[in-house]
Amino acid sequence: MKKLLIGFGVLAATVAVLPMFAAFEAHVINVTATIENALSVPTESISFGTVFPQEHLNKALDISLSSSFLAEGRVDDVDYFIRQKPKCGITSQNGTVLDKSSPVLFKTGHIIVGNNPQTPEVETYWVDCGDAPRALISGETWGVLPMLCPYISKHPDDVPFPNDQKLNSFHQPFEIINGGIKWNDTAGHLAKSQQDTVDNWTVDLAVPCFGGYCAQDWADFVKKISENPDINPSDYVQPKDNEHKVFGCDLWIEVGSISLPGLGCKGKIDLMLVLDRSGSISTSEMNTLKTAAKAFVDALLISPDGSHGGQTSFATVGTLDHHLTGDANSLKAAIDALSPGGYTNLKEGIELANGELADPTYDRTDITSPDYIVIITDGAPNEPGTEAEAKALAKAAADAAKAAGTEVYVVGVGTTPSTSQWLKDNIVSLPVASHYFDAGDFTQLESVLKQIAACENNG
Repeated sequence: MKKLLIGFGVLAATVAVLPMFAAFEAHVINVTATIENALSVPTESISFGTVFPQEHLNKALDISLSSSFLAEGRVDDVDYFIRQKPKCGITSQNGTVLDKSSPVLFKTGHIIVGNNPQTPEVETYWVDCGDAPRALISGETWGVLPMLCPYISKHPDDVPFPNDQKLNSFHQPFEIINGGIKWNDTAGHLAKSQQDTVDNWTVDLAVPCFGGYCAQDWADFVKKISENPDINPSDYVQPKDNEHKVFGCDLWIEVGSISLPGLGCKGKIDLMLVLDRSGSISTSEMNTLKTAAKAFVDALLISPDGSHGGQTSFATVGTLDHHLTGDANSLKAAIDALSPGGYTNLKEGIELANGELADPTYDRTDITSPDYIVIITDGAPNEPGTEAEAKALAKAAADAAKAAGTEVYVVGVGTTPSTSQWLKDNIVSLPVASHYFDAGDFTQLESVLKQIAACENNG
């Protein structure tokens, strides 16, 4: 925030009859904001009830975008994580009975690195439960419950895209490293632009055994559930003294970041430009398109370790002009090599781009590098075949790209209202408002492309 510094000078007046200011001017600016949650998370407890060693039980946990987030056009993505923390409660009968009276008498335990000053043991960390929520009666204890977290897994639904992590049972929920806490979190992602608004998680409990009373196949059970052949199953055997006690774990769901619709907010991406070079575009307009497309490449910060970009173009036939690359200069050289002429075969431009995004030689297949297509065209397709056939084939190519998980953007340059509507209805991803853009002519194209790239894009 900029600060305005106003200097007051002193004027030595020789005439004593000058009037003095009686008051200062004041203005009031009303500042308001409505603060809403980005996520909707059920508040009901997940209870597995009474369980037995080596049982494997499932419960559902649905995490969704809140209604206020869905209604706000400015925002698009939410990155969140699920963290596991110790649970504190009031127990009796040697920890086998948990007080579940209302209001809820539980608390989340806080990890404190170092020794607990109240105990003589030398510890790496201890759990601070704070004060008991009420006065204890005879036979009751307030403190941390035996930890259930290592035995709880979290598996995403992978619908519509595999953009969430998983964490199998038999793990450590956190580690103490160099005097700090390293949490073993499970990341989730929701995005309106991908119609990914609900994550249906499966929370699994793989029940431990106690002391020397484990079944002979305990080791196989642990290795199978954990999917880790190098795990030490004895690390997850509970002390005999914990048998019959109530175990607990708090799942802490926290929003890490909220992104706006602009592609510059999406981290490192794999993006194919699909450029119209048909004969309806003049040489002067093509030069303006090249300048705008190169500025778009610069705005995306194409680099070996960042976003990658490639290019196809189309006229009577489509061509793959440059593979996906982290070399911005070579991609801009391919853009400069374009020349206009011919009909409008949008179908081949999209198909070639989609093929590149499906080629593991060039496309990064990890979930942190999502795929995008940005099409720039001045008209509706009219090749191959009749105009109706060309449109049907272009729509089928776009549908195939979207089915593969690619988001498709279109910039219509100087198009008619009917052509703009056709592109909106048949080519772009949903929601249309954040994936279709009109440029009145080629001189407006650069500002539109920068809007698509910028985090400040309002969709």
